[in-house]
Amino acid sequence: MKDKSTEGGVLVTGGAGFIGSHIVEALHAEGRPVHVLDNLTTGRASNIPREVPFHNGDIRSKTAVYAAVEAARATVIVHCAAQTSVERSMNDPEFDRDVNETGTNMLLRAAQQGSVRRFVFISSGGAIYGETAEPATEETPPSPRNFYGSHKLLAEECVRAAGLPFVILRPSNIYGPRQRSDAEGGVLAIFSERIVGHLPIEIHGDGRQVRDFLYVSDLVDAIKLAISCSDNVVWNVGSGTATTILDAAVILGEHLGVAPQLVARPRRAGDVDKSLVSPALLRSTGRWGPPIPMRDGLRRLVRSLETVSPLDSLNQRRVELHG
Repeated sequence: MKDKSTEGGVLVTGGAGFIGSHIVEALHAEGRPVHVLDNLTTGRASNIPREVPFHNGDIRSKTAVYAAVEAARATVIVHCAAQTSVERSMNDPEFDRDVNETGTNMLLRAAQQGSVRRFVFISSGGAIYGETAEPATEETPPSPRNFYGSHKLLAEECVRAAGLPFVILRPSNIYGPRQRSDAEGGVLAIFSERIVGHLPIEIHGDGRQVRDFLYVSDLVDAIKLAISCSDNVVWNVGSGTATTILDAAVILGEHLGVAPQLVARPRRAGDVDKSLVSPALLRSTGRWGPPIPMRDGLRRLVRSLETVSPLDSLNQRRVELHG
């Protein structure tokens, strides 16, 4: 039986950003009515298909949120908008909480008063679980090591308490085209722009930190499954495969045909040594996976970089950082 939550409009917050734009693109390609709410702080309007209605607004603004939910006639909200920099969360925890908890609550209140029948929340696996000696399952007690993870966890609690049908997704380190190098989990975006620009890569710590890298299309598939799901559920979305930061740099350099220049730097506050999630529960649905192997995902990433001038890309990032 078709789930009623798949009918009507889909509002994607943060739909001009990295993950959001990929889900908007996928839903639009399927002919789904989809709207975007984004304040373009980190996203780009050019990431959104021209035919998709765009609402320029902040998720903390009642006026902007309620107007977007109404205009979209939303029966589904996919909440991707967030403050995602671990470093910024440590330097400005109140701002991080304002965006990640207060903004989520604003959306939930609008959803409660509208026709929303499915709320899909993009949380964070790596930041919420903290150090993971073994791949974290959904039953692993959360142990965030930074304010970003703490506030994402608080936002999860708000989603559960809202009384709306929900799916909470806890992604690992997502990578792929359009990712910003200053975002949470954006280590491969950093490496890509540095290698392409023939610039040294800063390795914080000894480089043996373990991460779980997942190509963005696998997360998009999980989001699409979450939209059609009829249960309230929390799913980890990751590869379950351990890759060190150093190995990731080397593999990416091989695909780009450039040996990376590595420079050691001190560890950063809030970083963890080992971050892995188990996607076993999501895989058990029989409707997701297997995830794209990292070497294949990096090959796709490199192909996307070849369509952009390295100098143009690097200059754009300088404008974003200093403009």
